[in-house]
Amino acid sequence: MYTDDIIEAVGGMSWFQILMVVFIFGPKTLMAWGMLMMSFAGTTPDWWCVPTSVSPVDETQSMNNVTFKLCPTSDNITCGKLYSQDKHTIVSEWDLVCDQAILQSVITSVQMAGVFTGALIGGQSADTIGRKWTYYICLVLQGGLNLVAAFSVNWQMFAALRFLIGVMIGSLLVVSYPYFMEFVGKKWRPLASSMPIWVTGVCAFALSSYLRPDWSHQHIVVAALHLPFFAGWFFVPESLRWLAVKGRTEDAEKVVDQMSRYNKREKPANTLLLLKQVAEEEKKLRASGSKYTYLDVFRPWSMCWKSLIIQFIWMCMSLVYYGISFGAGRLAGNLYLNIFLLSVVEVPATLMTFFLTNKIGRRWAAFLFFVTSTAGSFGICIVAKTVAEDEQGIIVNVLAMVAKLGVGAAWCVMQLLSSETYPTVTRNLGYGAANTAARIGGILAPYIFATGADGDLVVPFVIVGSTMAACGVLSLVLKETRGQPLADSIGGQVNSCGDVVSAADVEKTKL
Repeated sequence: MYTDDIIEAVGGMSWFQILMVVFIFGPKTLMAWGMLMMSFAGTTPDWWCVPTSVSPVDETQSMNNVTFKLCPTSDNITCGKLYSQDKHTIVSEWDLVCDQAILQSVITSVQMAGVFTGALIGGQSADTIGRKWTYYICLVLQGGLNLVAAFSVNWQMFAALRFLIGVMIGSLLVVSYPYFMEFVGKKWRPLASSMPIWVTGVCAFALSSYLRPDWSHQHIVVAALHLPFFAGWFFVPESLRWLAVKGRTEDAEKVVDQMSRYNKREKPANTLLLLKQVAEEEKKLRASGSKYTYLDVFRPWSMCWKSLIIQFIWMCMSLVYYGISFGAGRLAGNLYLNIFLLSVVEVPATLMTFFLTNKIGRRWAAFLFFVTSTAGSFGICIVAKTVAEDEQGIIVNVLAMVAKLGVGAAWCVMQLLSSETYPTVTRNLGYGAANTAARIGGILAPYIFATGADGDLVVPFVIVGSTMAACGVLSLVLKETRGQPLADSIGGQVNSCGDVVSAADVEKTKL
Protein backbone atom coordinates (compact mmCIF):
# COMPACT_ATOMS: atom_id res chain seq x y z
CA MET A 1 0.00 0.00 0.00
CA TYR A 2 3.00 2.31 0.44
CA THR A 3 3.54 2.37 -3.32
CA ASP A 4 -0.04 3.59 -3.79
CA ASP A 5 0.83 6.62 -1.65
CA ILE A 6 3.95 7.32 -3.74
CA ILE A 7 2.08 7.03 -7.04
CA GLU A 8 -0.70 9.34 -5.87
CA ALA A 9 1.91 11.90 -4.78
CA VAL A 10 3.77 11.99 -8.12
CA GLY A 11 0.60 11.81 -10.23
CA GLY A 12 -1.79 8.91 -10.60
CA MET A 13 -2.73 9.86 -14.14
CA SER A 14 -0.67 12.38 -16.12
CA TRP A 15 1.98 12.60 -18.88
CA PHE A 16 3.94 9.60 -17.66
CA GLN A 17 0.86 7.38 -17.72
CA ILE A 18 0.00 8.65 -21.22
CA LEU A 19 3.45 7.48 -22.32
CA MET A 20 2.68 4.08 -20.83
CA VAL A 21 -0.62 3.95 -22.72
CA VAL A 22 1.20 4.54 -26.02
CA PHE A 23 4.03 2.04 -25.57
CA ILE A 24 2.44 -0.64 -23.37
CA PHE A 25 -1.20 -0.56 -24.45
CA GLY A 26 -0.58 0.61 -28.02
CA PRO A 27 0.78 -2.81 -29.11
CA LYS A 28 -2.50 -4.37 -27.94
CA THR A 29 -3.89 -3.26 -31.29
CA LEU A 30 -1.38 -5.64 -32.91
CA MET A 31 -2.21 -8.42 -30.44
CA ALA A 32 -5.88 -8.09 -31.42
CA TRP A 33 -4.88 -8.10 -35.10
CA GLY A 34 -2.84 -11.27 -34.61
CA MET A 35 -5.39 -13.00 -32.39
CA LEU A 36 -8.25 -12.59 -34.87
CA MET A 37 -6.17 -13.14 -38.00
CA MET A 38 -7.87 -16.48 -38.58
CA SER A 39 -11.33 -14.85 -38.69
CA PHE A 40 -10.22 -13.72 -42.16
CA ALA A 41 -7.34 -16.07 -43.07
CA GLY A 42 -9.40 -19.14 -42.18
CA THR A 43 -12.54 -18.25 -44.13
CA THR A 44 -13.54 -20.23 -47.19
CA PRO A 45 -13.91 -18.25 -50.47
CA ASP A 46 -16.56 -19.35 -52.93
CA TRP A 47 -15.23 -22.27 -54.97
CA TRP A 48 -16.28 -24.66 -57.71
CA CYS A 49 -15.38 -28.22 -58.54
CA VAL A 50 -14.23 -27.97 -62.17
CA PRO A 51 -13.74 -31.34 -63.92
CA THR A 52 -10.10 -31.92 -64.83
CA SER A 53 -11.14 -32.60 -68.43
CA VAL A 54 -12.35 -29.00 -68.88
CA SER A 55 -9.94 -26.69 -70.66
CA PRO A 56 -8.97 -23.35 -69.04
CA VAL A 57 -11.07 -21.52 -71.63
CA ASP A 58 -14.22 -23.34 -70.49
CA GLU A 59 -13.59 -22.94 -66.75
CA THR A 60 -15.95 -19.98 -66.41
CA GLN A 61 -18.80 -21.95 -67.96
CA SER A 62 -18.18 -24.79 -65.48
CA MET A 63 -18.62 -22.41 -62.52
CA ASN A 64 -22.32 -23.02 -61.96
CA ASN A 65 -24.72 -24.08 -59.21
CA VAL A 66 -24.09 -27.75 -59.99
CA THR A 67 -20.34 -27.53 -59.39
CA PHE A 68 -20.51 -24.91 -56.59
CA LYS A 69 -18.74 -26.32 -53.50
CA LEU A 70 -19.15 -29.85 -54.87
CA CYS A 71 -16.94 -32.31 -53.01
CA PRO A 72 -16.07 -35.51 -54.91
CA THR A 73 -18.07 -38.42 -53.50
CA SER A 74 -15.86 -41.21 -54.83
CA ASP A 75 -12.43 -41.87 -56.29
CA ASN A 76 -14.02 -42.01 -59.73
CA ILE A 77 -14.85 -38.30 -59.63
CA THR A 78 -11.89 -35.99 -60.03
CA CYS A 79 -11.97 -32.26 -60.31
CA GLY A 80 -9.82 -29.23 -59.80
CA LYS A 81 -10.93 -26.59 -57.33
CA LEU A 82 -11.40 -23.11 -58.72
CA TYR A 83 -11.62 -20.36 -56.10
CA SER A 84 -13.22 -16.93 -56.21
CA GLN A 85 -10.65 -14.17 -56.61
CA ASP A 86 -12.29 -11.77 -54.13
CA LYS A 87 -10.06 -12.98 -51.29
CA HIS A 88 -6.94 -15.11 -50.87
CA THR A 89 -6.99 -17.14 -47.65
CA ILE A 90 -5.14 -20.21 -46.39
CA VAL A 91 -8.12 -22.25 -47.58
CA SER A 92 -7.55 -21.33 -51.23
CA GLU A 93 -3.76 -21.42 -50.71
CA TRP A 94 -3.68 -25.08 -49.60
CA ASP A 95 -7.10 -26.45 -50.69
CA LEU A 96 -8.49 -26.78 -47.16
CA VAL A 97 -11.99 -27.85 -48.25
CA CYS A 98 -13.99 -31.08 -48.31
CA ASP A 99 -12.10 -33.74 -46.33
CA GLN A 100 -9.51 -31.15 -45.27
CA ALA A 101 -12.03 -28.51 -44.14
CA ILE A 102 -11.53 -29.42 -40.46
CA LEU A 103 -7.97 -28.07 -40.70
CA GLN A 104 -9.34 -24.51 -40.66
CA SER A 105 -10.60 -25.03 -37.10
CA VAL A 106 -7.57 -27.10 -36.15
CA ILE A 107 -5.12 -24.33 -37.09
CA THR A 108 -7.16 -21.79 -35.12
CA SER A 109 -7.18 -24.11 -32.10
CA VAL A 110 -3.41 -24.64 -32.47
CA GLN A 111 -2.99 -20.86 -32.31
CA MET A 112 -5.15 -20.66 -29.19
CA ALA A 113 -3.16 -23.51 -27.64
CA GLY A 114 -0.13 -21.29 -28.16
CA VAL A 115 -1.90 -18.45 -26.35
CA PHE A 116 -2.62 -20.91 -23.52
CA THR A 117 1.08 -21.80 -23.31
CA GLY A 118 2.12 -18.16 -23.48
CA ALA A 119 -0.21 -17.22 -20.62
CA LEU A 120 1.53 -19.80 -18.42
CA ILE A 121 5.01 -18.68 -19.42
CA GLY A 122 4.29 -14.96 -19.33
CA GLY A 123 2.82 -14.90 -15.83
CA GLN A 124 5.77 -16.73 -14.28
CA SER A 125 8.35 -14.84 -16.35
CA ALA A 126 6.97 -11.39 -15.46
CA ASP A 127 7.20 -12.19 -11.76
CA THR A 128 10.66 -13.73 -12.12
CA ILE A 129 12.71 -11.61 -14.57
CA GLY A 130 10.43 -8.56 -14.56
CA ARG A 131 7.61 -6.99 -16.52
CA LYS A 132 9.79 -4.99 -18.92
CA TRP A 133 12.12 -7.76 -20.14
CA THR A 134 9.26 -10.23 -20.58
CA TYR A 135 7.17 -7.68 -22.45
CA TYR A 136 9.77 -6.52 -24.96
CA ILE A 137 11.25 -9.94 -25.67
CA CYS A 138 7.78 -11.20 -26.58
CA LEU A 139 6.97 -8.07 -28.61
CA VAL A 140 10.09 -8.45 -30.77
CA LEU A 141 9.46 -12.16 -31.31
CA GLN A 142 5.80 -11.54 -32.17
CA GLY A 143 6.77 -9.12 -34.94
CA GLY A 144 9.43 -11.46 -36.34
CA LEU A 145 7.21 -14.54 -36.30
CA ASN A 146 4.43 -12.74 -38.20
CA LEU A 147 6.92 -11.83 -40.91
CA VAL A 148 8.12 -15.43 -41.22
CA ALA A 149 4.51 -16.75 -41.24
CA ALA A 150 3.78 -14.64 -44.32
CA PHE A 151 6.13 -16.91 -46.30
CA SER A 152 4.78 -20.28 -45.09
CA VAL A 153 5.12 -22.98 -47.77
CA ASN A 154 2.47 -25.37 -46.42
CA TRP A 155 -0.27 -25.47 -43.81
CA GLN A 156 1.89 -27.44 -41.37
CA MET A 157 4.51 -24.68 -41.31
CA PHE A 158 1.78 -22.06 -41.00
CA ALA A 159 0.16 -23.91 -38.08
CA ALA A 160 3.50 -24.18 -36.24
CA LEU A 161 4.12 -20.44 -36.66
CA ARG A 162 0.58 -19.58 -35.59
CA PHE A 163 1.26 -21.58 -32.41
CA LEU A 164 4.42 -19.56 -31.70
CA ILE A 165 2.62 -16.30 -32.48
CA GLY A 166 -0.06 -17.43 -30.03
CA VAL A 167 2.62 -17.98 -27.36
CA MET A 168 3.79 -14.39 -27.78
CA ILE A 169 0.24 -13.00 -27.74
CA GLY A 170 -0.58 -14.99 -24.59
CA SER A 171 2.53 -13.73 -22.79
CA LEU A 172 1.95 -10.12 -23.83
CA LEU A 173 -1.69 -10.16 -22.75
CA VAL A 174 -0.70 -11.47 -19.33
CA VAL A 175 2.03 -8.86 -18.82
CA SER A 176 0.64 -5.68 -20.40
CA TYR A 177 -2.45 -5.14 -18.25
CA PRO A 178 -0.89 -5.47 -14.76
CA TYR A 179 2.26 -3.70 -16.01
CA PHE A 180 0.29 -0.56 -16.88
CA MET A 181 -2.02 -0.76 -13.87
CA GLU A 182 0.92 -0.80 -11.45
CA PHE A 183 1.73 2.80 -12.45
CA VAL A 184 -1.69 4.42 -12.01
CA GLY A 185 -3.61 5.71 -9.00
CA LYS A 186 -6.51 3.66 -7.68
CA LYS A 187 -9.12 6.10 -9.02
CA TRP A 188 -7.76 5.60 -12.53
CA ARG A 189 -7.38 1.82 -12.52
CA PRO A 190 -10.65 1.28 -14.45
CA LEU A 191 -9.06 3.26 -17.29
CA ALA A 192 -6.85 0.24 -18.01
CA SER A 193 -9.88 -1.76 -19.10
CA SER A 194 -12.09 1.02 -20.49
CA MET A 195 -9.82 2.21 -23.32
CA PRO A 196 -11.04 0.65 -26.62
CA ILE A 197 -7.52 -0.27 -27.76
CA TRP A 198 -8.25 -3.92 -28.52
CA VAL A 199 -11.35 -2.90 -30.47
CA THR A 200 -9.30 -0.38 -32.44
CA GLY A 201 -6.90 -3.16 -33.45
CA VAL A 202 -9.70 -5.42 -34.69
CA CYS A 203 -11.32 -2.58 -36.64
CA ALA A 204 -7.97 -1.73 -38.25
CA PHE A 205 -7.55 -5.41 -39.13
CA ALA A 206 -11.02 -5.51 -40.75
CA LEU A 207 -10.21 -2.42 -42.83
CA SER A 208 -6.79 -3.75 -43.83
CA SER A 209 -8.28 -7.12 -44.85
CA TYR A 210 -10.89 -5.34 -46.95
CA LEU A 211 -8.26 -3.23 -48.71
CA ARG A 212 -5.77 -6.09 -49.10
CA PRO A 213 -7.67 -9.41 -48.85
CA ASP A 214 -4.58 -11.64 -48.80
CA TRP A 215 -3.55 -13.70 -45.75
CA SER A 216 0.18 -13.36 -46.50
CA HIS A 217 0.04 -9.59 -46.96
CA GLN A 218 -1.81 -9.20 -43.67
CA HIS A 219 1.02 -10.93 -41.81
CA ILE A 220 3.56 -8.59 -43.43
CA VAL A 221 1.51 -5.50 -42.55
CA VAL A 222 1.11 -6.44 -38.89
CA ALA A 223 4.83 -7.30 -38.64
CA ALA A 224 5.79 -3.87 -40.00
CA LEU A 225 3.49 -2.09 -37.54
CA HIS A 226 5.54 -3.47 -34.62
CA LEU A 227 8.55 -1.27 -35.45
CA PRO A 228 7.41 2.06 -33.87
CA PHE A 229 6.60 0.36 -30.56
CA PHE A 230 10.13 -1.02 -30.12
CA ALA A 231 11.20 2.55 -29.26
CA GLY A 232 9.36 2.17 -25.95
CA TRP A 233 12.31 0.21 -24.58
CA PHE A 234 14.18 3.51 -24.16
CA PHE A 235 11.35 5.31 -22.31
CA VAL A 236 9.33 2.75 -20.37
CA PRO A 237 10.79 1.74 -16.98
CA GLU A 238 10.44 -1.47 -15.03
CA SER A 239 7.46 -1.64 -12.64
CA LEU A 240 8.36 0.25 -9.47
CA ARG A 241 6.13 -2.12 -7.48
CA TRP A 242 8.02 -5.14 -8.82
CA LEU A 243 11.38 -3.48 -8.13
CA ALA A 244 10.29 -2.65 -4.58
CA VAL A 245 9.17 -6.17 -3.66
CA LYS A 246 12.40 -7.52 -5.19
CA GLY A 247 14.39 -5.31 -2.82
CA ARG A 248 15.76 -3.07 -5.59
CA THR A 249 14.67 0.09 -3.79
CA GLU A 250 17.24 2.41 -5.41
CA ASP A 251 16.10 1.36 -8.89
CA ALA A 252 12.49 1.82 -7.77
CA GLU A 253 13.30 5.33 -6.55
CA LYS A 254 14.78 6.16 -9.98
CA VAL A 255 11.46 5.17 -11.52
CA VAL A 256 9.67 7.50 -9.07
CA ASP A 257 12.10 10.26 -10.10
CA GLN A 258 11.22 9.65 -13.76
CA MET A 259 7.50 9.77 -12.98
CA SER A 260 7.85 13.02 -11.02
CA ARG A 261 9.84 14.64 -13.86
CA TYR A 262 7.34 13.66 -16.54
CA ASN A 263 4.33 14.64 -14.40
CA LYS A 264 6.01 17.80 -13.01
CA ARG A 265 5.22 16.78 -9.43
CA GLU A 266 7.47 16.61 -6.35
CA LYS A 267 8.14 13.13 -5.04
CA PRO A 268 7.55 12.52 -1.29
CA ALA A 269 10.61 13.21 0.88
CA ASN A 270 10.26 9.76 2.46
CA THR A 271 10.00 7.88 -0.87
CA LEU A 272 13.04 5.69 -0.25
CA LEU A 273 11.87 4.91 3.29
CA LEU A 274 8.44 3.81 2.02
CA LEU A 275 10.03 1.63 -0.66
CA LYS A 276 12.32 0.04 1.91
CA GLN A 277 9.32 -0.77 4.08
CA VAL A 278 7.74 -2.62 1.14
CA ALA A 279 11.03 -4.44 0.52
CA GLU A 280 11.45 -5.29 4.20
CA GLU A 281 7.95 -6.71 4.49
CA GLU A 282 8.59 -8.86 1.45
CA LYS A 283 12.03 -9.87 2.74
CA LYS A 284 10.47 -11.26 5.92
CA LEU A 285 8.14 -13.42 3.88
CA ARG A 286 10.99 -14.69 1.69
CA ALA A 287 13.13 -15.42 4.77
CA SER A 288 10.39 -17.72 5.99
CA GLY A 289 10.73 -19.71 2.77
CA SER A 290 8.08 -18.02 0.65
CA LYS A 291 8.72 -18.40 -3.08
CA TYR A 292 5.87 -17.46 -5.34
CA THR A 293 4.53 -19.87 -7.92
CA TYR A 294 1.11 -20.56 -9.39
CA LEU A 295 0.32 -22.56 -6.23
CA ASP A 296 0.16 -19.29 -4.29
CA VAL A 297 -2.82 -18.27 -6.41
CA PHE A 298 -4.73 -21.13 -4.75
CA ARG A 299 -3.79 -20.58 -1.12
CA PRO A 300 -5.09 -19.87 1.42
CA TRP A 301 -8.66 -21.07 0.87
CA SER A 302 -9.98 -17.48 0.93
CA MET A 303 -7.89 -16.87 -2.22
CA CYS A 304 -8.41 -20.33 -3.74
CA TRP A 305 -12.16 -20.06 -4.24
CA LYS A 306 -11.81 -16.60 -5.75
CA SER A 307 -9.17 -17.85 -8.19
CA LEU A 308 -11.29 -20.82 -9.26
CA ILE A 309 -14.32 -18.62 -9.95
CA ILE A 310 -12.23 -16.02 -11.80
CA GLN A 311 -10.61 -18.70 -13.96
CA PHE A 312 -13.93 -20.35 -14.81
CA ILE A 313 -15.44 -16.98 -15.80
CA TRP A 314 -12.40 -16.15 -17.97
CA MET A 315 -12.64 -19.52 -19.70
CA CYS A 316 -16.32 -18.93 -20.50
CA MET A 317 -15.74 -15.34 -21.68
CA SER A 318 -13.02 -16.50 -24.07
CA LEU A 319 -15.20 -19.32 -25.38
CA VAL A 320 -18.01 -16.88 -26.20
CA TYR A 321 -15.94 -13.87 -27.34
CA TYR A 322 -13.79 -15.80 -29.80
CA GLY A 323 -16.60 -18.16 -30.75
CA ILE A 324 -18.63 -15.20 -32.03
CA SER A 325 -15.53 -13.55 -33.56
CA PHE A 326 -14.37 -16.63 -35.47
CA GLY A 327 -17.97 -17.30 -36.49
CA ALA A 328 -18.33 -13.93 -38.24
CA GLY A 329 -18.36 -15.74 -41.58
CA ARG A 330 -21.54 -17.59 -40.57
CA LEU A 331 -23.50 -14.35 -40.18
CA ALA A 332 -25.40 -12.72 -43.03
CA GLY A 333 -23.79 -9.95 -45.08
CA ASN A 334 -20.25 -8.82 -45.84
CA LEU A 335 -17.45 -10.60 -43.95
CA TYR A 336 -15.30 -7.49 -43.44
CA LEU A 337 -18.25 -5.41 -42.30
CA ASN A 338 -19.28 -8.12 -39.83
CA ILE A 339 -15.78 -8.28 -38.33
CA PHE A 340 -15.77 -4.48 -38.05
CA LEU A 341 -19.27 -4.17 -36.55
CA LEU A 342 -18.77 -7.03 -34.08
CA SER A 343 -15.79 -5.08 -32.73
CA VAL A 344 -16.83 -1.43 -32.99
CA VAL A 345 -20.03 -2.19 -31.09
CA GLU A 346 -17.87 -2.76 -28.00
CA VAL A 347 -16.58 0.83 -27.98
CA PRO A 348 -19.51 2.53 -26.17
CA ALA A 349 -19.82 -0.27 -23.63
CA THR A 350 -16.06 -0.35 -23.03
CA LEU A 351 -16.00 3.40 -22.38
CA MET A 352 -19.00 2.98 -20.09
CA THR A 353 -17.09 0.52 -17.90
CA PHE A 354 -14.91 3.34 -16.53
CA PHE A 355 -17.94 5.08 -15.01
CA LEU A 356 -19.93 1.98 -14.08
CA THR A 357 -17.08 0.26 -12.23
CA ASN A 358 -16.52 3.38 -10.12
CA LYS A 359 -20.24 4.05 -9.64
CA ILE A 360 -21.84 0.64 -8.98
CA GLY A 361 -18.75 -1.45 -8.42
CA ARG A 362 -16.91 -4.14 -10.34
CA ARG A 363 -19.25 -7.05 -9.53
CA TRP A 364 -22.51 -5.39 -10.51
CA ALA A 365 -21.02 -3.89 -13.66
CA ALA A 366 -19.86 -7.37 -14.72
CA PHE A 367 -23.28 -8.85 -13.89
CA LEU A 368 -25.05 -6.17 -15.97
CA PHE A 369 -22.94 -6.94 -19.05
CA PHE A 370 -23.29 -10.71 -18.65
CA VAL A 371 -27.07 -10.29 -18.58
CA THR A 372 -26.85 -8.20 -21.78
CA SER A 373 -24.87 -10.94 -23.55
CA THR A 374 -27.29 -13.61 -22.32
CA ALA A 375 -30.29 -11.67 -23.64
CA GLY A 376 -28.69 -11.18 -27.07
CA SER A 377 -27.76 -14.87 -27.36
CA PHE A 378 -31.16 -16.30 -26.45
CA GLY A 379 -32.77 -13.61 -28.59
CA ILE A 380 -31.03 -15.13 -31.63
CA CYS A 381 -32.40 -18.57 -30.71
CA ILE A 382 -35.94 -17.18 -30.52
CA VAL A 383 -35.60 -15.34 -33.84
CA ALA A 384 -34.16 -18.43 -35.55
CA LYS A 385 -37.24 -20.42 -34.52
CA THR A 386 -39.98 -17.83 -35.05
CA VAL A 387 -38.91 -15.54 -37.95
CA ALA A 388 -38.84 -16.52 -41.61
CA GLU A 389 -35.33 -17.44 -42.76
CA ASP A 390 -35.12 -14.73 -45.41
CA GLU A 391 -35.99 -12.07 -42.80
CA GLN A 392 -33.57 -13.19 -40.07
CA GLY A 393 -30.33 -11.67 -41.42
CA ILE A 394 -30.30 -8.15 -40.00
CA ILE A 395 -32.08 -9.12 -36.76
CA VAL A 396 -29.62 -11.95 -36.04
CA ASN A 397 -26.64 -9.72 -36.81
CA VAL A 398 -27.87 -7.01 -34.44
CA LEU A 399 -28.48 -9.52 -31.64
CA ALA A 400 -25.06 -11.08 -32.24
CA MET A 401 -23.57 -7.59 -31.80
CA VAL A 402 -25.48 -7.22 -28.52
CA ALA A 403 -24.10 -10.56 -27.31
CA LYS A 404 -20.57 -9.57 -28.35
CA LEU A 405 -20.95 -6.12 -26.74
CA GLY A 406 -21.96 -7.74 -23.46
CA VAL A 407 -19.15 -10.26 -23.23
CA GLY A 408 -16.55 -7.75 -24.43
CA ALA A 409 -17.51 -5.18 -21.80
CA ALA A 410 -17.79 -7.85 -19.09
CA TRP A 411 -14.25 -8.97 -19.94
CA CYS A 412 -13.00 -5.40 -19.43
CA VAL A 413 -14.57 -5.34 -15.98
CA MET A 414 -13.23 -8.79 -15.07
CA GLN A 415 -9.71 -7.74 -16.07
CA LEU A 416 -9.90 -4.98 -13.50
CA LEU A 417 -11.51 -7.06 -10.76
CA SER A 418 -9.10 -9.95 -11.31
CA SER A 419 -5.99 -7.76 -11.15
CA GLU A 420 -7.18 -6.00 -8.00
CA THR A 421 -7.83 -9.31 -6.27
CA TYR A 422 -4.13 -10.28 -6.15
CA PRO A 423 -1.16 -8.54 -4.45
CA THR A 424 1.87 -7.36 -6.48
CA VAL A 425 3.96 -10.47 -5.72
CA THR A 426 1.36 -12.78 -7.27
CA ARG A 427 -0.58 -10.35 -9.48
CA ASN A 428 0.98 -11.53 -12.72
CA LEU A 429 0.63 -15.15 -11.59
CA GLY A 430 -3.06 -14.68 -10.78
CA TYR A 431 -3.68 -12.76 -13.99
CA GLY A 432 -1.65 -15.35 -15.88
CA ALA A 433 -3.69 -18.21 -14.40
CA ALA A 434 -6.91 -16.47 -15.46
CA ASN A 435 -5.52 -15.92 -18.96
CA THR A 436 -4.45 -19.57 -19.11
CA ALA A 437 -7.98 -20.67 -18.24
CA ALA A 438 -9.29 -18.29 -20.90
CA ARG A 439 -7.18 -20.02 -23.53
CA ILE A 440 -8.92 -23.32 -22.84
CA GLY A 441 -12.10 -21.56 -23.92
CA GLY A 442 -10.25 -20.09 -26.88
CA ILE A 443 -9.10 -23.53 -28.03
CA LEU A 444 -12.73 -24.73 -28.01
CA ALA A 445 -14.13 -21.52 -29.52
CA PRO A 446 -13.58 -22.38 -33.23
CA TYR A 447 -15.81 -25.42 -32.84
CA ILE A 448 -18.82 -23.57 -31.40
CA PHE A 449 -20.14 -22.57 -34.80
CA ALA A 450 -19.20 -25.96 -36.22
CA THR A 451 -21.84 -27.41 -33.89
CA GLY A 452 -25.15 -28.30 -35.47
CA ALA A 453 -26.17 -28.28 -39.11
CA ASP A 454 -24.71 -25.82 -41.59
CA GLY A 455 -26.40 -22.44 -41.10
CA ASP A 456 -27.96 -23.47 -37.78
CA LEU A 457 -27.39 -20.77 -35.13
CA VAL A 458 -29.66 -22.16 -32.42
CA VAL A 459 -27.25 -24.71 -30.92
CA PRO A 460 -24.22 -22.37 -30.88
CA PHE A 461 -26.14 -19.53 -29.24
CA VAL A 462 -27.81 -21.80 -26.69
CA ILE A 463 -24.26 -22.68 -25.61
CA VAL A 464 -23.28 -19.00 -25.60
CA GLY A 465 -26.38 -17.85 -23.68
CA SER A 466 -26.14 -20.58 -21.03
CA THR A 467 -22.47 -19.85 -20.49
CA MET A 468 -23.05 -16.12 -20.04
CA ALA A 469 -25.91 -16.73 -17.60
CA ALA A 470 -23.63 -18.88 -15.43
CA CYS A 471 -20.93 -16.17 -15.47
CA GLY A 472 -23.47 -13.55 -14.39
CA VAL A 473 -24.38 -15.53 -11.28
CA LEU A 474 -20.76 -16.28 -10.38
CA SER A 475 -19.65 -12.66 -10.79
CA LEU A 476 -21.84 -11.71 -7.83
CA VAL A 477 -20.12 -14.29 -5.64
CA LEU A 478 -16.75 -12.51 -5.91
CA LYS A 479 -15.70 -9.85 -3.40
CA GLU A 480 -15.95 -6.19 -4.43
CA THR A 481 -12.57 -4.44 -4.91
CA ARG A 482 -13.71 -0.90 -5.71
CA GLY A 483 -11.83 1.74 -3.69
CA GLN A 484 -9.45 -0.72 -2.04
CA PRO A 485 -5.67 -0.13 -2.24
CA LEU A 486 -3.54 -2.55 -4.25
CA ALA A 487 -1.69 -4.86 -1.87
CA ASP A 488 2.04 -5.22 -2.57
CA SER A 489 2.74 -8.45 -0.70
CA ILE A 490 0.67 -11.38 0.48
CA GLY A 491 1.25 -10.04 3.96
CA GLY A 492 -0.52 -6.85 2.91
CA GLN A 493 -3.50 -8.58 1.37
CA VAL A 494 -6.99 -7.36 2.15
CA ASN A 495 -9.21 -10.12 3.46
CA SER A 496 -12.87 -10.73 2.71
CA CYS A 497 -13.89 -8.42 5.55
CA GLY A 498 -11.82 -5.57 4.16
CA ASP A 499 -9.10 -5.83 6.85
CA VAL A 500 -5.38 -5.97 6.11
CA VAL A 501 -3.93 -9.39 6.92
CA SER A 502 -0.48 -9.48 8.46
CA ALA A 503 2.37 -11.52 7.05
CA ALA A 504 2.41 -13.70 10.15
CA ASP A 505 -1.28 -14.52 9.80
CA VAL A 506 -0.77 -15.51 6.15
CA GLU A 507 2.10 -17.79 7.07
CA LYS A 508 -0.01 -19.44 9.78
CA THR A 509 -2.75 -19.99 7.21
CA LYS A 510 -0.27 -21.63 4.82
CA LEU A 511 0.98 -23.94 7.55
